[in-house]
Amino acid sequence: MSANDSLPTDGRRLRAVRTRANILDALLELLDEGHPEPTAAEIAERAGVAVRSIAQHFQTREQLLRALAEKHLARQPSPDGIDTSLPFSQRLSAFVSRRAAALEASVPMRRVARMAEGRSRAIAAAFREVGRVRRKELQDIFGAELARRQGWTLEAADGVTSGAFWDALREGQRLSDKRAREVLEATLRVLLGS
Repeated sequence: MSANDSLPTDGRRLRAVRTRANILDALLELLDEGHPEPTAAEIAERAGVAVRSIAQHFQTREQLLRALAEKHLARQPSPDGIDTSLPFSQRLSAFVSRRAAALEASVPMRRVARMAEGRSRAIAAAFREVGRVRRKELQDIFGAELARRQGWTLEAADGVTSGAFWDALREGQRLSDKRAREVLEATLRVLLGS
């Protein structure tokens, strides 16, 4: 077999990877724009592919939702890189800035996920994974403060840095992004500060 024999296969693979990425990008864009349940035709049109391409790349709705959750999680800002030797106030400010950005960016996805959670194992698993990762971030960044507090402090801090709490501030109380960040920072300061 010559090197040229592998080109069509490689070309098809590259097209398949591109098509799959385009489908997921299109779905994310539609969700971000406020379309909670876009149709296959809407996704295909946005992605520039045929409707049948969606079924070719994602045989089940669960496969599509799992891939969507993975892609969404990969695009979220992370507090990685916050220097844990910094004073508490500086770590807190950096953490709130990054966590609030992640929570705000994922509002449309949380709306969709809440609607689908009971019907989708992929969405339920994604929620659990997000919770696990976010709790670990709290432990990594505020380990010293948590060690000096009651055992329930981690659960409380986890709760007030969650999407549900953020949504309650932004949508329920109709606070501005800036005000919601201030509330989040003040609440964490009370829970974790000296």
